[in-house]
Amino acid sequence: MNQLIFKKLTLVAVFSLLLFSCAKDVGRNPELPYDDLSLLDSAKKTNYYYYKGKDTIYSGQHGPHGKFKLRFNSTAFVALTDSGRLPKNKKFAEGSFIVKDVYRDGNLFLYAYMYKRNGKWLWGEVETNGNFHFKINDGATVCLGCHSQGGNRDNAVVFNFY
Repeated sequence: MNQLIFKKLTLVAVFSLLLFSCAKDVGRNPELPYDDLSLLDSAKKTNYYYYKGKDTIYSGQHGPHGKFKLRFNSTAFVALTDSGRLPKNKKFAEGSFIVKDVYRDGNLFLYAYMYKRNGKWLWGEVETNGNFHFKINDGATVCLGCHSQGGNRDNAVVFNFY
């Protein structure tokens, strides 16, 4: 009888070992979900919230991207408590994702995004066809030239104009 129990326990242990050794890398490699292609996939998602709840194309006259729509993941969206804006001198929570859908000739052309990780923004720009203009490891200097303007709302400069 003891031998039968031992065999069953051995079988359960081997099965458990196989199951957990085949787990995805996400749990072991925290960098994996934050690469450029993963953020591009996230930017393409359609379950985000539009700025002020409106699927509006804004003029883009105050920035380098041109006409755009603005979307927020749920983490970023819950922080918009000041008439649809982030209150002044407040910060977005870890995991916030803001996507600017940039339009050319009436068509979606480019995603410009900000992703909050470890208290800092990761910045990227990529065409819908996957051609990157700016990758997250290129540094924030180019983006911060505009995004560090006065009226600080955690570098989300759109709130200063729209």
